[in-house]
Amino acid sequence: MRKNTLILGAVAASLALTGFVAPTFAARQKPTPEQRAEWTIKRFDTNGDNKVSPDEIHARMTEAFKAFDTDGNGQVTREEIEAVRKARGQEWRAAKEKTGADRTAAIEKLKETRPAMLPGIRHKGFDRADTDKNGSLSLAEVTARADAMFKRRDTNGDGVIDASDFTKTKKI
Repeated sequence: MRKNTLILGAVAASLALTGFVAPTFAARQKPTPEQRAEWTIKRFDTNGDNKVSPDEIHARMTEAFKAFDTDGNGQVTREEIEAVRKARGQEWRAAKEKTGADRTAAIEKLKETRPAMLPGIRHKGFDRADTDKNGSLSLAEVTARADAMFKRRDTNGDGVIDASDFTKTKKI
């Protein structure tokens, strides 16, 4: 009898715990195309027209390139990318250790100062972007890769990226 009570208690406790945990898993759903569009446009749109032009992409890529080119030699190496990523990770951990308004302010500052995603930041992307195969990326290589990514994202071919480029249309 006591064994059955223990088992029943354990089952009840585990059911109660899953009731508390389930909402947090439900909140981590894959973003909708509309959410992705909003985030991307907000990140790259500098003139506030809710569209991203090639000029805006080039400006952000130049800014990101400078952030990753830590030695200022006009080339970004894998080591520089990794060093920047580690430093940013440390800054995020330090911000998350703070509490209250200090934490919120530190996280917001990190979001504002975050460099744009540099084409080639991932291993395979680096190899694709490094067209001269010298083991480092120049601004020209990064810009060319960003242009290719822009053209792929501009699904309707209107020369800008806007919310309509993130929705899937059914082909008849």
